[in-house]
Amino acid sequence: MKDKIIKIIIFAVAILDCILALAFAFTFDDDKKDAFSQARLVQAENPAMMADLSSATPESLPDLVTKYQADMKNLNDSLKGVQLQKDILYTYLQDLKNLDENNFEQYKADFPTRAEGLFAKCDKKQEYIDGFNKVNTFKDLEGYLRKIESEYASLKQSYLEGCNYMKAANSLVSRADMINATASANKKAADLEDMQKDLKSFKSSSKLQTLFMIIGYCLGGLTLFLLLYFALVKMFKEFKSSYKILIVLALFALVVFIGYVIGSPVLSPSAIKMGLSVNGFKMVNAACFTVYVCLLGALLAILVTGIMSAVKNRR
Repeated sequence: MKDKIIKIIIFAVAILDCILALAFAFTFDDDKKDAFSQARLVQAENPAMMADLSSATPESLPDLVTKYQADMKNLNDSLKGVQLQKDILYTYLQDLKNLDENNFEQYKADFPTRAEGLFAKCDKKQEYIDGFNKVNTFKDLEGYLRKIESEYASLKQSYLEGCNYMKAANSLVSRADMINATASANKKAADLEDMQKDLKSFKSSSKLQTLFMIIGYCLGGLTLFLLLYFALVKMFKEFKSSYKILIVLALFALVVFIGYVIGSPVLSPSAIKMGLSVNGFKMVNAACFTVYVCLLGALLAILVTGIMSAVKNRR
């Protein structure tokens, strides 16, 4: 009877998880998912723009469009500068990766000349020159290479985040510009009202999504806690027959940990679009790695079991 109650509790919590997921899926307009993502990104990076557009009137819209078009131009120029620094650093990084024990000494001897051309437009020219000059032998290069790789990854991530924000902000400014260019005053007012309704809806959807995620995480944590709690209780009561459960749980935790450690710290464009943090992205990598390992383990178990059964039957 007690086991049935435990199963019912866990099943009920899992069903509630599914209901919440379905509820969010049906309340979210899939046709506007790109616009929703863009508005969410602009809200996070530049809430003043969202506030201005949400409260704009047909009379104030021209000045707002002019203001944010100028901001977008300045941002675009800034990103071109970041891209230049990123490309310079990438070229330098490839130089370092191509070094080996045979060509290191020659590269070091030619480095002053190479640095003048490579770092001509680099903001950190002297820092990179001083850094490489401290690398006296090829064995010392490994630590310096890791430092440059980390710096490049950070710069690339910053550039991608800037590009995604500019794309999202440009989309909103372009829509506002199209409304502003409307000849009919009535249509202009109606289109502006529609845009503001969408922005308001996006804000509500974002809050709702956050709420569902929090509830989902809580319920997921509760489900996991119940599974572990009842499994551990049963295991301690019948340890001789249940110790294998502890081994499986330990292996599972190890797989998750390995997945997190080897997960890339560089956010992909889709991860940036979804607003994931570095830790969040690494957790997604860990989850994917865990699923792949578990799936592979299940397939291997089926294969091994089949082979062992075939061998036993022949005997």
